Amino acid sequence: MVICVALGVALAGESVAGGPLAPVSVDPTLPGTRAGDPGPGMFLVASRTLYDPHFGESVVYLIEHGEDGTLGLIVNRSSDISLSEAVPDIEDKQATAHRLYYGGPVGQSMLFMLIRSESPTEGMAHVANDVYISTDRRVLDEALATRKPRGELHFYIGHSGWGSGQLDFEISQGSWHVVAADTDAIFSDETNSLWNRLIEQLEPMGIEVNNRPSLPTLVLRTQPLQ
Repeated sequence: MVICVALGVALAGESVAGGPLAPVSVDPTLPGTRAGDPGPGMFLVASRTLYDPHFGESVVYLIEHGEDGTLGLIVNRSSDISLSEAVPDIEDKQATAHRLYYGGPVGQSMLFMLIRSESPTEGMAHVANDVYISTDRRVLDEALATRKPRGELHFYIGHSGWGSGQLDFEISQGSWHVVAADTDAIFSDETNSLWNRLIEQLEPMGIEVNNRPSLPTLVLRTQPLQ
């Protein structure tokens, strides 16, 4: 599958913002895909040790992965920019109801759409299950004309990309967890806490002790047990 970028976007220069998220779970696997292998329809969940200005605490929905490289969209970074602000020539008033998400550091002048549909149309490329991706202006106009709700349509500025073998190397270094995507979480109105919910399951912090002065002092045994 090759995604051809064809839709330009003029941004207003606002930064992404944070927010809460409804409950989410880690799916064990997708049909025909072994959990842990990157591929379309999988989540990349940044590890706690991935300190990167673009990908730290991010969740990436994979669109393509193969010998030629990898393409995905960060799905947990919403902004306060509306679609009508980003694409000035949209006349449909419904565009103001759709906010944009930061898809990644590559091609930030371009707009990508993730769409949930049981009846895909021309200009939409299948990702996994009922999720499709498009950069086609005709698809955008049709989605707005049919009043497609936010729960079935999300817009992303830019995308995330890796060269051949690059992502596999990062996974081998422990930078990413690979799990089957939670589609409902992708299309939630509030996705900014998605990483926090997933990482608590993937890298639990354990139980912290409140080391108050009133607690008894623990004496470490220095001699081996007999």
